Amino acid sequence: MATVPPELLQSLSAPGGGQVALVIGAGCSRGAPTSIPLARELSQDVEHQMVLNGRLQANQCQDPSDLAALATLVYQLCGNSQAELVQCFPINRMRLAKPNLGYKLLVALMAEGAISYVLSLNFDLAVQNAAAELGVEIATVATVNEPVPIRAALVQLHGNANSAPDQLILRTEVMDGEWIGHWHQVVAQQVLAAPTVLFAGLGSAAPVLTATMAMIQGALGGNKALYQADVVPFTQSGFAAQLGIPAQRYIQGSWDAVVTRLAERIAARQVDALSYNGHALLSENNYNEDDLQRFAGMAAKLGGHSLLTLGKMRAFADLDCDKLYRPHSNHDDEFISEPMLRLVRAAENFGLDAEPTPAGTWTLRRDGQPVAQLVLASGRGVRRMAAVETRAKTICTAIADHSPMAVDIVLIGGLIDSAPAFDHIDLIADEEPDDIIGGLVGPLLVSANDPHYIDRIGGLLNVA
Repeated sequence: MATVPPELLQSLSAPGGGQVALVIGAGCSRGAPTSIPLARELSQDVEHQMVLNGRLQANQCQDPSDLAALATLVYQLCGNSQAELVQCFPINRMRLAKPNLGYKLLVALMAEGAISYVLSLNFDLAVQNAAAELGVEIATVATVNEPVPIRAALVQLHGNANSAPDQLILRTEVMDGEWIGHWHQVVAQQVLAAPTVLFAGLGSAAPVLTATMAMIQGALGGNKALYQADVVPFTQSGFAAQLGIPAQRYIQGSWDAVVTRLAERIAARQVDALSYNGHALLSENNYNEDDLQRFAGMAAKLGGHSLLTLGKMRAFADLDCDKLYRPHSNHDDEFISEPMLRLVRAAENFGLDAEPTPAGTWTLRRDGQPVAQLVLASGRGVRRMAAVETRAKTICTAIADHSPMAVDIVLIGGLIDSAPAFDHIDLIADEEPDDIIGGLVGPLLVSANDPHYIDRIGGLLNVA
C-alpha cells in the first residue's frame, strides 16, 4: 500500500473540498485494463510503422523513442502536417480505453468534490469512459480556447483521441515555447492554482507545467504544496528534481495503489457520516438504545469498503437505474438508516449475519455461507411500492449480470401507503413465493414499514 503524507489526506478531505488538483501522465494509463503504451513505446512503434510505409528512412529519426522530436520530423517532411504520424496511433484503442481502478476512483473523487481539477497530458478517453460506466457526469475540456468551468473538470491539455490530428500537441517547438501566453498556459495556471497539486504518472515534466509552476510558486512565495506519485524510487525521479518536490512529499506506488489510498480517506469520512446521521435520525424517531447499537454495528461493517462500493449502495438505495455511483449526502444516510436497522433485526431473528459486499449489496450468511443477497432501498417518502417495483427489478437485473449470486430481496424503507391492490390474474408468472405453477420469477420486494416484513423474508428463506 502506498504511503500518502497526512497533509495531502487532510487537504483531500478538507470541508468544502476543492483543495487538490491532479496532473496525470501516461503512467496512469499503462496499467491494465487501460493498457495504453507510454510515450516512448508509442513513438518507437509509430516510427517503425512509418519506415515500413516508406515515409521515413531507417535511422532518419535520431531518437525514435522521442515522440516530440519524431512529430517535428514528420511535420517537416509532410507539408507542415502531423496527420500521417497520428494515423499510426492506436486511436480506436485510445477512444475505447477501458478504465483501470485508479480512473474509476478518480471519477468518484471528482464527483465528491475532493479533487477540483484533473489536468491530463494523455490522449486516451479512459477518464471519460470511467465516468460513463459509473453514470457520473464530468466536464471535459480538450479544445483550444474552450473555457474551463468553475467546478470539477477534466482538462486534456494536449487534446485527445477525438481531436483533429493537427490539433494534438506533439511537436518539440510547440511544447518548448509556442504555448507561452496562450490558452495552454492560461488553462494550466487556472488548474495549478489549487492549494495542493498532486502529479502522477509523469516520467518528466512538460515545459508548460514547469514554467507555470515556477511562476505560481514565485507569486506565492513558494508556499504551494506539491506532491508526486510514481513507481520509481524518489532518487530516480527526474520530475521531482525538476519541480523541487522534497522526499517527504513523494509517494512511491502504482497509480491504482495511490488513488485507492486517497479514496480510502474519503470513504472513511463517509462511513463516519453515515453512523452519525443515521444515529441522529433514529434517535429523533425514538428508537431505543438496543436499536441504536444495532445500527451502529451495521454501519461499522462498512468500514474498509471501497468508495465505489459506498457509491453503489447509495445509487441502489435511490433506485437510480442509470448510475453505479452516487455522491454522498447527509440525506442519503438518513434514508438508508431505517432499512439497515430492519435488516439487522431480521438477521438476528433467523440467527444469520448481515454483511455488506463489494457489489453494493448485502448478504445474509449462516456459518459464513451466503443464503440470500439483498438490496437496501428507499422510497424517500414520496413513492409507493408500485412506483419503485420496475426500478428495483431493473437494478437487480443489472446486479445479476455482474454477480455470481442473484438478488433475492429488496428491502425498501420510506414508502408511502399503497393504492388498493388488485387480485392476481396471472396464473403463470405469479410472483408469490409459494406459487407452485410459476414460482418466484423476480426478487421479493419487501416494505421495511410492513409490520410482517420479517415473516415475509422468512417465507423466502424458508427458515421462519
